[in-house]
Amino acid sequence: MPDFLNPTAIGIAAAATIPPLVALYFLKLKRRMHVVPSTFLWKRTVEDLQVNSPFQRLRKSLLLFLQLLVLTAGALALGVPMCERVEQREQTLILLVDQSASMNVIEEGNKTRLDLAKERAKQAVADMPAGSRAMVIEFCDRAAVAASFDTDKRALSSRIDAIEATQSTTSLGEALSLAEAYSQNVIIGGTEEGKDVAPTSAAPDATVLLYTDGRITDGDRLAVERLKVEAMEVVAVGARTDNVGILSMDTKRHYERPDVLQVFASLRNFGPEPVRLDASLYINDAFVDNQGVELEGFVLPEGAPDAVLTPPTPGSAKSIAFDEVNFNTAGVVEIRLRVDDALTADNRAWCVVEPPRNVRLLLVTPGNFLLEEALGCLPVQLEVMLPSAFEAAVDAGDAKVMDGERCRYDVVVMDAFSTAKLPQGNYFFWGGAPKIDGVTTGAPIRDQRFFDWDDTHPVLRHVPVAAVDAFEWLDLKVPVDATPLIKGQSSPVLAHLTRGASQYLICAFSLIVQDDAGNPMLNTFWVTKPHFIVFLQNAVQFLSSSLMSKGVLGAPPGQPVTIPVPPKAAEVAISRPDGQTDRVPSAGFNTVHYARTRATGLYRVDPALPGHEHFAVNLFDPVESHVAPRTKIAIGAETVQATTTEQPTNRPAWPYVLLAMLLVLSLEWVVYNRRVFV
Repeated sequence: MPDFLNPTAIGIAAAATIPPLVALYFLKLKRRMHVVPSTFLWKRTVEDLQVNSPFQRLRKSLLLFLQLLVLTAGALALGVPMCERVEQREQTLILLVDQSASMNVIEEGNKTRLDLAKERAKQAVADMPAGSRAMVIEFCDRAAVAASFDTDKRALSSRIDAIEATQSTTSLGEALSLAEAYSQNVIIGGTEEGKDVAPTSAAPDATVLLYTDGRITDGDRLAVERLKVEAMEVVAVGARTDNVGILSMDTKRHYERPDVLQVFASLRNFGPEPVRLDASLYINDAFVDNQGVELEGFVLPEGAPDAVLTPPTPGSAKSIAFDEVNFNTAGVVEIRLRVDDALTADNRAWCVVEPPRNVRLLLVTPGNFLLEEALGCLPVQLEVMLPSAFEAAVDAGDAKVMDGERCRYDVVVMDAFSTAKLPQGNYFFWGGAPKIDGVTTGAPIRDQRFFDWDDTHPVLRHVPVAAVDAFEWLDLKVPVDATPLIKGQSSPVLAHLTRGASQYLICAFSLIVQDDAGNPMLNTFWVTKPHFIVFLQNAVQFLSSSLMSKGVLGAPPGQPVTIPVPPKAAEVAISRPDGQTDRVPSAGFNTVHYARTRATGLYRVDPALPGHEHFAVNLFDPVESHVAPRTKIAIGAETVQATTTEQPTNRPAWPYVLLAMLLVLSLEWVVYNRRVFV
């Protein structure tokens, strides 16, 4: 229904014109009497000559109906009618369709958010004016062109329908880069300086339509150069907010009893209502144990901004643990949440567990018999390597040291050696430090004592630090997120630091140093004490027990996985969670890289080396699990207000009403003339 800017004028005009018109049809004309030979040619007028009274009964009249339409149209035009309609956009459209994990949420009508986004994208294509063109870009953790610029609406709609859902994270940067690359005008380089030629048919500015639920992690870090952010339209899809997700999972074997397994997981409720659910443990698809979990609802504090990632409110996040699980073989450990919520991708998590074994430890040293003998007292599989050999093996990707992107050894002890060539792993530095951001070493510090220490940390358990001393140690500087375990008077002596899937235990002093004459000398008498072995055992146990499932035989969605290939295998068959199988040729290499990991679940490899028959892909992303749509999206320095539908605009409709009035008036004139003239 149209809206009227001046409805009062409609009433006034109708009251002033319509009643007089109807009254005229009640009146009859008085004519003089004439004698005619016959009334045969006067049948149309004889009705008016029946009586001479001034009034008559109102009869059906086409003229009256047409004249009433003319007056009604004129009155409506005076009321200034306005109609809502979706504005036709520029001649060039770029449609960005989010296909990340949160777009799998099932909304009202049993449609996913991606289904809703595709419907609205197809409607935008259908509303394009003649001669317009559009392109479609699909994006999640990476972006791809689903349809290049085309004017064929049917072809564009078909390509939109072909966009598939993924369970990956959301990143907009690559999608906007593609949009800018495809929309920029091409400049042809001239033969002389300053003689570049612009194309004669320069492409018009493009209108960008973004269909998403708003959980974009990199929006505020984007640098948009060519596209007009203020002209960008964001259409938010979805309404559900209820979801519980698994945010992390960890498995470890008991240090002294390797056949005993412990399983840990962290859960969070992102919905506003409290939730009670069951968390079940499965090993090789067989039920093992169950725990009941109660989580409070998540309510955004009043006045707090709706950020992409918000911390949990009290009671909305909890950790669960399954202890003393007897499992003395290799297999797949799974946690399942029995809950009916918006997103299913984060209700299950998998971890591939290796068979029980002793810790594999690598000592990288130029030669230190004291440290080698001490480590040999531990229940570990010890190997020794020179620093130069270790760096060469990392550079070459040697399978003896490397397992894909991760170090094959559970713990690597670096003796008097600093390096930047550190694959993912657990490292224990003596008299050296990892060459990573925030960690530096300076000149040796002498004649100081240990000032403070944290004897509650697992590494220093049952270690009398007060009885430990060293003649000198490096001036160690660590970032603020590092944990100092032993402090000197001016710098930390022992610190723990985590970076991604790697962790570093850094001891600033060496066991053996050189005196002023260049001869080796003992830097500490700690190596002669029994609690030195206790310290080494604590350190190795602490580092080796922190192997994360996603860092060993798993990956987040969309991240490529490196798979070792058995000797003489021409190809590797990888069975995906959806039941499809991909075959990857080895081309004679010892490893293959597999990138079709956008679905969470368990992937099976055949043929495979022992221990590499499976790998897991887990979501573990609080941004995707927080499914509540966002209405304000940061794109660079700008904030774009999202809408839930295509925004209509008001357009004046009175010219069309006047045109209709003129058409009816013309028809009335024709009818009148056909009736009057005989």
